Amino acid sequence: MRFLGKRGHTETLVRVLAMVLGVTFIASSLLKVVSIQTFAMEVGEYIDLYMPQWLHGWNMPCAIGVCASELLVAVMAFWRRMVRWMSILSLVMLTFFVWLTGVNLFFPTMFGSVESCGCFGELIHFTPVGSFVKSVVLWVFALVLFVMAQVKSMNSSKR
Repeated sequence: MRFLGKRGHTETLVRVLAMVLGVTFIASSLLKVVSIQTFAMEVGEYIDLYMPQWLHGWNMPCAIGVCASELLVAVMAFWRRMVRWMSILSLVMLTFFVWLTGVNLFFPTMFGSVESCGCFGELIHFTPVGSFVKSVVLWVFALVLFVMAQVKSMNSSKR
């Protein structure tokens, strides 16, 4: 089965999408780490409004975990053998981000919503609408990458 015509086009698109997501995750992770205290406060706002009670007080570990996860997925994007796993992990992470930014946008609590997601640290501030749209666009990229990486994997295993 050929996807998007020639096999080379599929591989090129997979590489481009992986690179776009990889660069985005690297930028996001490193810009958050630069001001990790501020990002931890924003994580705390999300935890206080939308997460289970037992996560309260875990702002810094959660912030460090988000940064480390993004950096790990980003590094995987540049390692050709890991693109399939990267596509899975990025789709899972971005599904969570779409859910969280969507809840923040469409179902604010009686205390309001988080006004800046901290997605790119202190460099770029997104409104709840901008954060949701950004997450959805990246999620679509991750979904296309996931599907294409699976197709590529199936094609290479048939040879």
